Amino acid sequence: SFRPHSVRPAPWVFPAARRLWAGRRRFAAAAALAAMDGTMKVKKGATEGSLIRRMALNRKTLKAILEESERDQDASDSKLSLVDLLAIGIGSTIGSGVFVLTGKGLPMAGPAAVVAWICAGIVCLLSSTAYMELSARLPTKGSCYVFSYHGLGEVCSVIGAVCLTMEYGISGAGVARSWSGTFFAMTGNWWVLCYNGGTPPEAGCNGDDDFYIDPLAGLMVALCTFVVTLGTDMGKVVINVFTCAKVGLVAFLIVAGLSLWTGNMFESASTFAPKGFSGILNATSVLFFGFIGFDEVCCMASKAKDPAKTMPKALAGTLLGAAVLSGLAQFALAAMV
Repeated sequence: SFRPHSVRPAPWVFPAARRLWAGRRRFAAAAALAAMDGTMKVKKGATEGSLIRRMALNRKTLKAILEESERDQDASDSKLSLVDLLAIGIGSTIGSGVFVLTGKGLPMAGPAAVVAWICAGIVCLLSSTAYMELSARLPTKGSCYVFSYHGLGEVCSVIGAVCLTMEYGISGAGVARSWSGTFFAMTGNWWVLCYNGGTPPEAGCNGDDDFYIDPLAGLMVALCTFVVTLGTDMGKVVINVFTCAKVGLVAFLIVAGLSLWTGNMFESASTFAPKGFSGILNATSVLFFGFIGFDEVCCMASKAKDPAKTMPKALAGTLLGAAVLSGLAQFALAAMV
């Protein structure tokens, strides 16, 4: 009978197999390099699976991240203190939460929307603990891109970078459009270029136009970009000034609202929370978006003084400050109406 294990292979089989396997590995490495720098022509699709696997498993070490961060440091720029980081975080967080979401939370939960703000802040604080830990361990710019590159691999970091770029790009365009909309309401639409049905652009437009160009919004984005290019010293001055102005405006609204206090919102449970616990939960799910933007602090970790200590404090202080300001604004609105 035939027994496979009794057949002795030829003596050249194992060395040949080893040479074949080594050649395959060398070709895969060369093909991966060729796919990145284009130095060698490789048949399309021959190494896609290998390259994807290499990207998925490729993780940047902590030493490499810190060395790259040190090379990118600009000695002429000063470091950011805890106050500067708080100004960046609070300035990027408060805004829509105070000026928009307070009006949406009141019909959903009544005066108990203040409790909803606290609950939303606690939920966001739990999420921020990951940012606190990672920004203290990886004090470099890049935020979730670097965190994903170190912990999950290159593919996840690319996905995170795309999402982060879209987040800041779309939100920046929306904020610039909001500024121009306010200017539009005060001065009219004479400076907006409109396109209707392929006709040449004309100045002035209304809400029924198919397509229009907003030069003022583009100018606002260009101005902010110019400030960023001036470096950390000028950037932190501008951010601190705008954050102080924004906090001052919110404080004025709180004082004005409390001065018009009418009625007693604590008269009964039905008065304070007309829709009960379910209304508070519904409002919490909406008001959570009022804390979006706190992660912007992590992008400045490489510029922070003693980031291992200041970054967790800056993130916690940002959420606490945003929760206090938003909660007081919500309370003032509830007291006023």
